Amino acid sequence: MTFGIRSFLVCALALVLGAGAAQAAEKKTLCIYDPSGGNGDIFNLMKDYKNAADAWGVDFAMKPYTDEKTAAEDFKASKCDAVVLTSTRVRLFHKFAGTLEAMGGLTSYDQLAKIVTQFATPKGGALLKTPEYNILGLFPGGAVWLFVRDRSIDTVPELAGKRLATLDYDEAAKTMVRHVGASLVPADLGNFAGMFNNGNVDACYAPAVAFKALELYKGLGSKGGVARYILSQLTFQIVSRASTFTDDFANASRKWGADNFARYRAIVEKGDKDLPADKWIDIAPADKVKYDTMFQEVRIRIRDELKVYDKNMLTLMRRVRCQAEPARAECAEQKE
Repeated sequence: MTFGIRSFLVCALALVLGAGAAQAAEKKTLCIYDPSGGNGDIFNLMKDYKNAADAWGVDFAMKPYTDEKTAAEDFKASKCDAVVLTSTRVRLFHKFAGTLEAMGGLTSYDQLAKIVTQFATPKGGALLKTPEYNILGLFPGGAVWLFVRDRSIDTVPELAGKRLATLDYDEAAKTMVRHVGASLVPADLGNFAGMFNNGNVDACYAPAVAFKALELYKGLGSKGGVARYILSQLTFQIVSRASTFTDDFANASRKWGADNFARYRAIVEKGDKDLPADKWIDIAPADKVKYDTMFQEVRIRIRDELKVYDKNMLTLMRRVRCQAEPARAECAEQKE
């Protein structure tokens, strides 16, 4: 009888402690930018992240946003404990992490995966924490391509004078547009597709998934095309204030992101593959080399003059590019 009572008390105590642990989960709000809101791929994939966070002691309430600026402003106003934003918007909070979308910075998904994996360790993750903010995860949003309404525009010189929809808060993109002599037309993620589809601009840049999701096929029509040259790698990043989550939580979160990178990659690669073959505009190899050099020159200018890009992230990306393609001219120069 004594043994039975002792077993009963032990089990009862375990149940009480277990209930207490469940109640101890912190309630936090995760604001998520997704162009499609609560029905979008990003929001749905973040549901799995929420389930994983439960095991790390955080119970997220998920809040979808179709307007990225509003999501960022709510995060600033402490209405969100963490927020999912594109890397260009992240740059306003975290220069190092936001530089990951630098133009010409990464030329393949493999290169992006390598960097995300480096950040998945406690040592690498420490680079993503500043006194003010912390990056809890990085996910691929797709290679960014140039969409043009007239496929005869297949070289950079032919962009001169053409109207190019450009994110109005992205100083780096505006610098590049001016560098190639295009006419800058201010836009945001909510209206650039409409501007392109309605003929208000001659070109825009976006991941291939936008071909269907944002109906960019309407703007391409029968005469348009997509230049087969990766302008940058879009990422979605989870940003929090540095003091909001523990280092253990942040490390687990970044590792989860790296472990699930392939799932997100499959979605954006499907977008690349689904873009009709006759819409691609192939770029001559000699022109690609010229564009690589041009992008490097502009990145350095943006780094040194505008102070928009972080030099350490640029150096890290150059190393990754050179590991993949050691014959690149920049690998001997090491200007970044």
